[in-house]
Amino acid sequence: MQLGGAGTDIMTAGALGIMVLTISGLAIVALAVLRIGERRRANRIVAWFDAMSLGDFSNAAIPAALDVDTRVLQAAEGLRLSIETQMAHLGEAARLDPLTRLLNREFFRRQVSPYMEEAAAGRLHAMLFIDIDGFKQVNDTLGHNLGDRLLQITADRLRLSIRHRADGDIEDESPSSPLIARFGGDEFVLFLPNIRSTLVAQKVAARILRVLAEPFELGTHAASISASIGIALAPEHGRSYGEVLRVADTAMYHAKRSGRNRSAMFDSTLEEEARIEAETEQELRDAVARGEFMLYFQPLYEMATLRICSAEALIRWNHPHKGIVSPIEFIPLAEKTGIINQIGEWLINEAAKQIAQFAQGGCPVMISVNVSPGQLERIEFPAMVRAALQLWKAPPHLLQLEITENVAMRDSELAAQRLRQISDIGVSIAIDDFGTGYSNLYNLIHLPFTRLKMDRSLVKDLASRADARILAQTIITMANSLGLETVAEGIETHTQFELLLGMGCDVGQGFYMCKPVAAELFMPILCNSGRLAHTAGSRTDAA
Repeated sequence: MQLGGAGTDIMTAGALGIMVLTISGLAIVALAVLRIGERRRANRIVAWFDAMSLGDFSNAAIPAALDVDTRVLQAAEGLRLSIETQMAHLGEAARLDPLTRLLNREFFRRQVSPYMEEAAAGRLHAMLFIDIDGFKQVNDTLGHNLGDRLLQITADRLRLSIRHRADGDIEDESPSSPLIARFGGDEFVLFLPNIRSTLVAQKVAARILRVLAEPFELGTHAASISASIGIALAPEHGRSYGEVLRVADTAMYHAKRSGRNRSAMFDSTLEEEARIEAETEQELRDAVARGEFMLYFQPLYEMATLRICSAEALIRWNHPHKGIVSPIEFIPLAEKTGIINQIGEWLINEAAKQIAQFAQGGCPVMISVNVSPGQLERIEFPAMVRAALQLWKAPPHLLQLEITENVAMRDSELAAQRLRQISDIGVSIAIDDFGTGYSNLYNLIHLPFTRLKMDRSLVKDLASRADARILAQTIITMANSLGLETVAEGIETHTQFELLLGMGCDVGQGFYMCKPVAAELFMPILCNSGRLAHTAGSRTDAA
């Protein structure tokens, strides 16, 4: 019995062991199944999050079957909202200019390009390239914040200009919606799809010019601008987006060269003009690099004694193929392209060099130099003038800078600041072409001018028109009463000379006395001005 009992115990223990192993095995299996389920659920949650991160919001909420914790649901909802917001912002950034909320350049291209195929199939579309005239002046004088505000208002006005016409909605003639983009800076492009005639594009351009001509209220400031607009048609002027855009740009530059505040329709002759201008611009840049410029000097004479009292430095371009080129042919392009700043710096530096050389040769004389608007607006301009004088050890009082009335009026406060800085160096200032611009007498008192130069257009009619004589006499009397020295430009006849002498004009300049000459020829004229005075005074009107 004991043995039997012991055997039974052993069997019982074995059975219990097997039971325990079985239960443990089942527990392990159950746990494994549970973990697999949790893993699958976790994978489904991760997959759901991944779909949202890729912008798939087709299942906006975690499926209820997943039975996840409330905190996970809240986190998931927050993530969904965050991603949706970021995706919306990215979508706007891909389509819109951040400042004006107009289309950006790339999205505009993608929207417009398909229309080019329609144009080839007989549809007519128009591209308007719009460049703001006078924006740089606003930006420089009022600051970038107000400059940005002006661009935003410009965008609003452009939107308005395509919304209505004086005789009805624009949709009457253009069934498809126009597209407007900002290309950067102050350049905008308008696309008019499916128009019925070129007249539609011209009407829209005229309306844009009108709405942009209205004054801009910028806080406590008011600003006025205009626009130059180039118009190109598809397929007449091009069958691809890039080609139509390019010729519209060409037409815009033609409008700008023609006086600004106008539109111009592209035609084939503009291509040749653009090509010549591009070639000239490159030649001009090469001329700066190779030092192809030279100075000519035209003496100014005291009217009473006919002795040289100063001379004007006039730039010439010694072109390798064309010979001596007048500044009339290249200065406007230099101003438009910004090359004028490099040319202007060379001009002042060369004038300082010549002043020093004339003084060393025993014939010191004041040399006057014309200053462009772009030069005067540069903050480093006074320092550049000072550096040129110091480099050549030229006396500051022998340099005179000439600015026109229009330059002084572009920004009178900035002009006053720059001119006073220059005057403090010891350099004198002359107002040039007086009588052709604003003729603002306030500037004669508050800007540091010492000389007033009457424009040649006033001198031209002295002999034939009484009103011209009255105007010239008034200017001379006024200037002299203010302590300004008066100069008459463009004296070509003895009669003009005698009339101006009788009016009390101080200084004369013109072909009657002497034409501009190269530096090597000017030196003997300068040193013998007393002898030349007698020959000049004996000339006749036929001279």
